[in-house]
Amino acid sequence: MKELARFASNLPLVLGLAGVVLIAVVALFGPQLASSDPQAQRVIVFYPGGRFEAPPTPPDQYYPLGTDPLGRDQLSRLLWGARLTLGATLLGLAGRTIVGLALGLLAGWRRGPVDTAVVWLTNAVGGFPQLMLALLLVVALRDLGFLGFVIALAAVGWADLAQFVRSEVLRVRASAYVDAARALGARGSHVLRAHVLRGLAPQLAGVVALEAGSVLLLLAELGFIGLFISGGTFYVDDSNRPILPVRDRAPEWGQMLAGARQYAFSHQYVAFVPGVVVVAAVFAFNLFGEGLRSASDPFGAKRLSPRTLGALGRVLAALALVGVVGYGVASARSTEIAFPDAMRAAREAAARVDPKAELVAGVVRFRSSAHALARPEKLNFYFRQPGEETVLRVGWVDADPNAMEVKRFDVEDELPFRDLRPIEEPAIAWQQALRFAEDRGGGQFRVASNDWTVRVVLQRTVEEPVYKVAYLRRNAVTPLEYALSATTGDVARPAALGPDAFARARDALGGPVSLVQHGATWRWSPRIDPTAPGATRPNTISYAFAIVDAPARTFSVTYDPVRGGEPRTGAFPVPPGSPALPADIDVVDAFGHVEDAGGRNVRTEWERSQADWFAFARASVVGAGPVVDVTYSRQTDGTSLTFRYDVRTGRVSRL
Repeated sequence: MKELARFASNLPLVLGLAGVVLIAVVALFGPQLASSDPQAQRVIVFYPGGRFEAPPTPPDQYYPLGTDPLGRDQLSRLLWGARLTLGATLLGLAGRTIVGLALGLLAGWRRGPVDTAVVWLTNAVGGFPQLMLALLLVVALRDLGFLGFVIALAAVGWADLAQFVRSEVLRVRASAYVDAARALGARGSHVLRAHVLRGLAPQLAGVVALEAGSVLLLLAELGFIGLFISGGTFYVDDSNRPILPVRDRAPEWGQMLAGARQYAFSHQYVAFVPGVVVVAAVFAFNLFGEGLRSASDPFGAKRLSPRTLGALGRVLAALALVGVVGYGVASARSTEIAFPDAMRAAREAAARVDPKAELVAGVVRFRSSAHALARPEKLNFYFRQPGEETVLRVGWVDADPNAMEVKRFDVEDELPFRDLRPIEEPAIAWQQALRFAEDRGGGQFRVASNDWTVRVVLQRTVEEPVYKVAYLRRNAVTPLEYALSATTGDVARPAALGPDAFARARDALGGPVSLVQHGATWRWSPRIDPTAPGATRPNTISYAFAIVDAPARTFSVTYDPVRGGEPRTGAFPVPPGSPALPADIDVVDAFGHVEDAGGRNVRTEWERSQADWFAFARASVVGAGPVVDVTYSRQTDGTSLTFRYDVRTGRVSRL
């Protein structure tokens, strides 16, 4: 009871502990408490009843803390940002503490030249302004993202802590019980661990709590001057004056202060809300540190017993380790978000903004001016409601897990959104599709220019989800494209193009259609065109249709499975009275049967002699049934051989 009364009488400790616990709860459960997505931008803020306003908007019943200049809910950003802010703060604090404690112990215990060197080092580092040194480090380590900020926060401020630890070690080392332990034969490591560190712990806990407030304040100062985790975009005029709000990329308290100067006099709540939160958090850490100092003062009236202080310290350390520090370590471990994790996070963000929206495309984009192929320049996921063309984009800049964007009506990639269907998580990684494209000519396409863009797009326009890898450089008129099945990892199945071709023909001719011609070509030409896939994949697949009621009206669709892109369409001359082909006929499948029946041996012999060859498959109706004729032609001398595949019987004969 006496310990409880002393604890209750220590008002700074009680209030500070309550504040720290509240901050920890918000950091751990903030995303669950938020009512909206922190990154959802609104050009216009709409309210029930038809009222609307341009952001920023003041606090009201729908947005208790108002919206920022980009229309984002400030309360949601504060709740989400607590985890990232506290993660960076506590990791930076852990780094400071480890460096300061190690150097302070080394100097105070070893003395001599080591002590002199540490004193010189701490005096030199302590003479630099913390903000200036942190600024230089953040700029130098900007490519590391979150981890760079943690290193910058940890690399400043440790000098004062090291000097404090050194002075305390000297004090404890000169005490009588340390001399007694040495006289009884205790080894130096035992004395250091059992007596020096134990005597140092109460004072160190208070100083570390005060340092937590210092680290958080430094993080806020960096955000105020425009340096924050995951970066952002600034728009200024010719006089370097801001003309648009800061596009920061991650919800974090320091970032929320970045626009304070711009809106301090016109929309005060934009700067006031995050400023009050930062000040309150720093005040809570300072109160807690002061309370710990009073509780550990051996001559103070509010002194707590070592057992009580030890129990309190263990509980707080466990909370920090299991909670916020665990999250911070996970964030610092990887500075690049994986595609499956990004897809999952994008779905969650879209569900908060538009629960009915469906994921229709995922894009991994590389650019020569960014990181080349070493790191994606952007990850984008596009969502669309069924039957609507409104697009919601969820993206990550530089694949940074903290640099998420959620924007409506914002399209950065040229995609046929009208034809796209919902997609699920692919069975094949996008890296396999990129390697496939690089090995088949994409790498050579990039090397020919120092200004190129590569997009790996996960989409589904027909039955099979595919990766489309598109290469575009400044001097190229059309992109170089490849397609790979996202389900099997094989080249995209050409047979799946049939339903798409029928749908295009029906839309173009305005009625029921019949298939009257169907063909495909293959080519092997390593000297002229190294990208030619040979027999592994057709170069073109064509369909010709005629409207049932008016056979003279025709429509053709020609696909390029190697390069992808939109198919070529138009009218097609069809001989009068051409019989209709079965809708499910597949010349690519027929080519495979011909290959097994002798065609492979023919072309393989030509390939050994480095002779270019060309193959053409055409479906027709002969007699009572459909057949597919496959002709192999050697380009050097015009030699050709034709095989016929009977669709009904499956027999292959040579003509």
